[in-house]
Amino acid sequence: MNSQHSPGGNDLDAMAAMIGRAAKEDPGPIVPWSLLEDLAELIPADEVAIADLDLVERAREVQQTLIAPHGVRDASGDVEEADVAQVFWRHYGRFWTGSPSSRSGQVRRWSDPYSERELRRQPLYCELFRPAGVKHFLSVGFPTTAGHERNLMFFRSDGSDFSDREKQILQLLRPHLVEIHATAARQRLGVLTPREWQVLELVAEGHSNADIAALLFMSVSTVRKHMEHIFDHAGVRNRSAAVARMMPDSRGFDSDPTRL
Repeated sequence: MNSQHSPGGNDLDAMAAMIGRAAKEDPGPIVPWSLLEDLAELIPADEVAIADLDLVERAREVQQTLIAPHGVRDASGDVEEADVAQVFWRHYGRFWTGSPSSRSGQVRRWSDPYSERELRRQPLYCELFRPAGVKHFLSVGFPTTAGHERNLMFFRSDGSDFSDREKQILQLLRPHLVEIHATAARQRLGVLTPREWQVLELVAEGHSNADIAALLFMSVSTVRKHMEHIFDHAGVRNRSAAVARMMPDSRGFDSDPTRL
């Protein structure tokens, strides 16, 4: 432990207020927006984001991002610049080699496995994060299904690294953050009609629109219309992102994301 302080009474009060506020807010795309806003205050960062990654298909399924201090919000599916995605997936698997997996719930900084000199030699940092002006990183993993990662991430472009105290705060918060995420997912289910929910469940099982039409005794065009409504409610534009956002713990999803 370094000389930085452990979480104190003010931190605990702020954490309790944040948890209480999130419980009353709209569920947001992944978590309530107020949660990211409060986290950016509690653990100062230029950007706070939560993302679901498909490690098998090498795709970012859903990401919700708050750019602080201006409060700019962004929620997106797997649409990102092809060159950025290529760089990320080329190097990501090797970056955390030897470190605990994010699925274990460990709180991680770049500076934990790497010295500053070593970090500057890592291809992922050199080719992606340093050109973007990111200097410091902190994250914690959430439970998710095999072959996936769900990470809450903090980015700083200048100033000091994330402290041990901030790591401890995030570790203490993790069980509450996981529950807030799960509650938000349950609340989002209520925005779909029973029929739309039935269609989405079949999508999650890997069925095509033609399969769903036959199983539910409806036309393919009706299935497409239901899918369009689901996309609108979820704020995404493809099937895999809709399942990731509305059914974050769905297992066995195997679908062509280009289908409508």
